[in-house]
Amino acid sequence: MKRSVLCICLILIMLLTVFGCGKSEPGEPEQTEEPAAFEDFADDYTDRLPENAEDGLTLHAFNWTYHEILINLENIKNAGFKNVLTMPVQTPKSAGSSWWAFYQPLSFTIAENSALGTKAELIELCSEAEKYDICILADIVVNHMANIDDNAKEPDGTPVVFPGVAEYEPLIYNNRNEDIDGIGVTFHHNPSAGGSGSETQVYAYGNLPDLNTSNEYVQERVLSLLKECIDAGIDGFRFDAAKHIETEQDPQFPSDFWDSTLEPAKDYYRSLTGGKELYVYGEILNGTQGRDLSCYTDHMRITDDGFTAQFKSAFAKKDPSLILNAALKVGDAEKLIAWVESHDEYVTSNTHYSDVRVAKYWSVIAAKKGLGGLYLARPTDELSVGQIGSYAFESEYVAVSNRFHNRFYDAESYESADGTCYINEKIKPGDQGVLILNLGDVDPDETVEAAVPHLEDGNYYDALTGRKVVVKDRVARVQFEANGLAVITRSKDLHPQLRVSERDCSFLDDKTIVLETKNCEESWYWFNGDTSDRHSFTERAEVTLSDRLKDGKVDLTVVVRNGKNTFEQTFTYSRVELMEGGFNLFNLDQRYLNGDFEIYIWSWSPGRWSKNYEIRDGVMVVDTEGLDGFLIAVFEKGYQVTDINNWDPNVLKQSIDFKGDILKQGFFDMTGF
Repeated sequence: MKRSVLCICLILIMLLTVFGCGKSEPGEPEQTEEPAAFEDFADDYTDRLPENAEDGLTLHAFNWTYHEILINLENIKNAGFKNVLTMPVQTPKSAGSSWWAFYQPLSFTIAENSALGTKAELIELCSEAEKYDICILADIVVNHMANIDDNAKEPDGTPVVFPGVAEYEPLIYNNRNEDIDGIGVTFHHNPSAGGSGSETQVYAYGNLPDLNTSNEYVQERVLSLLKECIDAGIDGFRFDAAKHIETEQDPQFPSDFWDSTLEPAKDYYRSLTGGKELYVYGEILNGTQGRDLSCYTDHMRITDDGFTAQFKSAFAKKDPSLILNAALKVGDAEKLIAWVESHDEYVTSNTHYSDVRVAKYWSVIAAKKGLGGLYLARPTDELSVGQIGSYAFESEYVAVSNRFHNRFYDAESYESADGTCYINEKIKPGDQGVLILNLGDVDPDETVEAAVPHLEDGNYYDALTGRKVVVKDRVARVQFEANGLAVITRSKDLHPQLRVSERDCSFLDDKTIVLETKNCEESWYWFNGDTSDRHSFTERAEVTLSDRLKDGKVDLTVVVRNGKNTFEQTFTYSRVELMEGGFNLFNLDQRYLNGDFEIYIWSWSPGRWSKNYEIRDGVMVVDTEGLDGFLIAVFEKGYQVTDINNWDPNVLKQSIDFKGDILKQGFFDMTGF
């Protein structure tokens, strides 16, 4: 009897060793070397972006200008993002004074000038992005337009349309409350609508006037905007508040809006691109009132705002089954796009996940077969339009998941759990790989065994560490990095990583830039395009800029290489001399200084227009006494602001808000404005 129990125990131990996501026993020899019969797979794979937008992942360039997206295209491609989503491209309320103003449009045309940049800059961005195989997607707002404020109501209880709409869309504005021009009423006036109409006839958020999207003229203007974007080089759209626009299947208030706008736009895009498909998704938060989601998915992908929320607790509970059991909003992942955090969630949340935690959640989205992914590039703490708040999108923890997606987006996918490990295997002819996320306590010095029932035996490599991962008898032996992520393929090559202490900034006296690298065979830098004066370094270098100035500026080019992977980036720094008497704005376009435009200062608390500035030696010096923040606004030459206490909608272009730490700094580089 004792012998039988002993045999059973031995068998159980053997089974756990083979099939459990378990650690090697203390004192057990580390079997990190492959059996003699194993040979490395012949692997000539080179990282590349998918050909089509719908097969790639999307970076949400929240609050970025077109220029900022353009100068980061190489970084974005290196990080494995196929698509970049802009802010709404229409003419915004208040010229885009704050992020939310872009979601209160005045027009159904691309803004000639806004805080994002000019239409010409958008066209340039799209053209340049094509060289990198990157697709530019535009956020589009067609459910509603700008209001006067959060409280103003018409006699029937519907929001009051902002008068600035009249300048860009006169017929829509003139017919807002009654049919004057024979085109029909252009806004909904049914605040008590029930059923699906409670969503499609009234926009309940922010007191925003809801467009009559069944109106033929409104549809014509929307289609005109979509075609204008396509002509500019846009490859796809996000439709804001899409669930608040009715479909042909609505039980109470159906219309042909999507058939009359989006479908012709798709045809138009195909005609210009040789048959390529326009990449489109709509914002559908939560459920839809009395409607099946298929009425939207027949036209576009939709957002799955609940997918990630279902497994965020998996890490605290160390339970990968929560990831496996997370249900999609609809059965077909190819009809969905998911995120770790949306811009709305980030702005309204009091707690934010660490970059590493975001990367873990993101790895699940990136590996999910067919699922579209949207990665938020976080804004600044002040939510400043025109400033990049975070470069976490470049993190190798994010990039390896993106590259894994790009390599295997068309492969068969097998999800499983083993112990504390979530496992997603990818199998396609001639290539295999697996993403493993260990939710348990990770010790980088310990080896963990994870069952990979579909992977061929052989030698693989972890894209994060470069360590060999041996798969034998369908079990992978992995040493995880501290974050618990392993992206395992047949490729040996590691991607070089570069971290820069500060990017593209101005400085007063001297500036030292710290360069840090990882996974590099070679790294070097040079100044002002002079490759003959090239400096090599290993892992870390401190670069002093003052001795390298040329006309007050210095270009620092850094190149890092590992095997066939080379990454090059150039940063521009300017030295300035601070002038007394106020806040200094350097490197303004000469057109703004020589009188071609009218420049005003809009101050916050109190809100007021003024010209409390001087131009000295090409520098705008702003008197900020008593102000807690301000922006500069550009008007047509000779324009006069008549109401100094209220925002003027005739602004052609405006800067970011100068407040908080920026205001304390005392100066700002206006290059690119």
